[in-house]
Amino acid sequence: RQTAPEPVDLTALVADCVRGFAETGHAATLGSAPPVTIPGHPTSLRRALTNLIANAVHYGGQAEVTLEQAPDRVAIHVRDTGPGIAPDRMDEVFQPFVRLEGSRNRATGGVGLGLAVARQIARAHGGDVTLSNRAGGGLEATLSLPRNG
Repeated sequence: RQTAPEPVDLTALVADCVRGFAETGHAATLGSAPPVTIPGHPTSLRRALTNLIANAVHYGGQAEVTLEQAPDRVAIHVRDTGPGIAPDRMDEVFQPFVRLEGSRNRATGGVGLGLAVARQIARAHGGDVTLSNRAGGGLEATLSLPRNG
């Protein structure tokens, strides 16, 4: 049973997630992050964001995180400088248990649930997770959420 949404200081939550990765030796930085509060579920939002940052540092070597406001939405961008994803496989990575790297060795990463879980959480909040390859190389994952539930 889902609890009622509560006000979430998204800026503080994003900063805390990034700090957690940086403090454990990962290349995670927070750029532009204006103050924004949205209705939501902080535990699940933290999990979604943690999954996106973990993917960026694991597969892309680093995570540059920014928060962007629009009148009705807020977007959290997680950018890396890794190899990106072939355009014809973009949708595939959101399927549970799909991992794109050649090995299926569990030691090289998770079980392929990170993006599926992140998208599921975003959609439960009325938002989404999208991926796009960056012009200069790397991948950008965007977690977009409505400003008011």
